[in-house]
Amino acid sequence: MKLFIILGNQLFNPKYLSDYKDHTFFMAEDYGLCTFEKHHKLKIILFLSSMRSFRDELKTKNFNLIYKDVNKDFKLSYEKKLEKIIKEKKIREITFFEIEDKFF
Repeated sequence: MKLFIILGNQLFNPKYLSDYKDHTFFMAEDYGLCTFEKHHKLKIILFLSSMRSFRDELKTKNFNLIYKDVNKDFKLSYEKKLEKIIKEKKIREITFFEIEDKFF
C-alpha cells in the first residue's frame, strides 16, 4: 500500500494529486504542530478549519483518505500517528510534497 502525506500548509488544488489516486492520503490535526510556536487561537481555528475543508473536498473527489482530528490521538506526536498508520496499513511506499516547515 502507498501513503501520501499532506501537511496543513500543503492544501494545493486536488488536480495536482490526480496522479496519486493509487495512494491513501494521510492528514492529521496535531497538538505539537499547533503549539510549537505561540499562535493566536483564531489562527489555529482557521488552520484546522482549512484542513477539514480540504479533507471534505478530497472525499467528494473520491480520494482514499485517513484523517486524524482533535478527537482522536490529538496529543500523540505526529510521528507516532504516522507510525501507527504505517504499521496498521502495511505501508510500503510514502510520498509527500517538499516540507518547508521548521518543526519537521
